[in-house]
Amino acid sequence: MKKAKNLVALIAITAITFLTACTKENLPGNPTGPQNPGQDTVPNDPVPGNPDSIYLVKVKAVITIGDINYDSIPSVLEVSSWDSSNTLHQRILHLPAGTNAVNLPKAHLRYRLKLSQWGIADEMTFTKAQITEGTVISLGGRKAAKKLLMEESFLFASGAYQPQSKTIYSYNGSGSIKQVDYYQKKPQHSDLKLYHIDRFAYSGTAVGKITRFDENGSAVGSTAFSYNAQGKLINMHQNSYGNETYASVEYSYEHGAANITIDYLYDNGHAMEYTMKFKGGNKTEDRAMSSTGGSEGGTYSYDVNINPFAHMNMPNIYLSNLSKNNMTGQQKGYAGSIPAGIPYRFEYMYDTEGYPTQLIKYFKSYVTGEDLYHTKTIYRY
Repeated sequence: MKKAKNLVALIAITAITFLTACTKENLPGNPTGPQNPGQDTVPNDPVPGNPDSIYLVKVKAVITIGDINYDSIPSVLEVSSWDSSNTLHQRILHLPAGTNAVNLPKAHLRYRLKLSQWGIADEMTFTKAQITEGTVISLGGRKAAKKLLMEESFLFASGAYQPQSKTIYSYNGSGSIKQVDYYQKKPQHSDLKLYHIDRFAYSGTAVGKITRFDENGSAVGSTAFSYNAQGKLINMHQNSYGNETYASVEYSYEHGAANITIDYLYDNGHAMEYTMKFKGGNKTEDRAMSSTGGSEGGTYSYDVNINPFAHMNMPNIYLSNLSKNNMTGQQKGYAGSIPAGIPYRFEYMYDTEGYPTQLIKYFKSYVTGEDLYHTKTIYRY
């Protein structure tokens, strides 16, 4: 009973990242949540005159980062056109996420659309004879994912941020994650101390096993992963300080959503079923039900930026690293075990390439709604 409750609680607070076998699939739908703060979302700058003078096309930003497709993102579009005297006309549009109508002067002879976002630029030059009116033009590009090197977490207390934890990520020569070192604040020490290490072993490009060591270098557990012929993870086995957990994973698609169901079996005979629903590459709903009667569930919203964990091929038994964007909100419900504090507000800062550099997360009491505390996480690449 205790381990089943602990796992339910862990799933409720586990950070959001992604499993490589799932990232390579384009899940249907669009992510929900706010767009970039401060982004001018005027979709187009109408061309003066009556509708008969307008030549309309549609523009969509599509950028591939690593193996993941981002097709619901804002962008900046430079619109150029040349009239019959070869005079250049230009304007700048700030497009919101999705597909946007762009009006062009029908009397002009040639057009150029130049899109930029996250340090990537793409352009297309065409005439009316080459592009049918109303055509959706996808502009974007591809680049490798940046490597997350370190996370640093701080708790705001006594008027200042106090260090709480640090995580360091190391990679091998091929760019795959090799080791994760976890540091934590302990009451008896003023600085952060190493408390465990995860080392990754591969079967081809897939993570086959993660072995955990304590601060003294002694193995204290491991998680093994099995995949089907399509490369999807289907079974997991975790040993943590002698406690065994087995998990089987099933996938389904319905009503425009991708669903993942994980069945857990613990060595004390208890079990739990955990289901997740994905739209636009993000976990939008989940529910966990324990054989002992405990349950929890939630709905989630996201930004349109890059979740660095989605690109790290770093699976775990909770499949918590699945969403391609960063969580900005959640609504949770519990029956049975209730956590002391739940996050309710997420404030991000991003770099020019779309990655988060800072997250301030606010926690409240689930029972009373009272604000409890907030934390700050710094991401370094």
